[in-house]
Amino acid sequence: AGVGFIALSGVAVLNGLVMIAFIRSLREQGHSLHDAITEGALTRLRPVLMTALVASLGFIPMALATGTGAEVQRPLATVVIGG
Repeated sequence: AGVGFIALSGVAVLNGLVMIAFIRSLREQGHSLHDAITEGALTRLRPVLMTALVASLGFIPMALATGTGAEVQRPLATVVIGG
């Protein structure tokens, strides 16, 4: 499960960095802070949600596995899917 928390943290940090970088670029273009945050959040919400959804859905086969090593992989998948 520890590795799952690391993977989940990595996805969350990456999504946050993408949004912050976009908001900073809007600020450099002259947008006010409020407008940059609003437009940046609305514009980058879909890519951020898609990244998180793909990460979660990618672990479903691991969570449902019953073969060799499934007992070890299931906690990792459960953490990422639930996060």
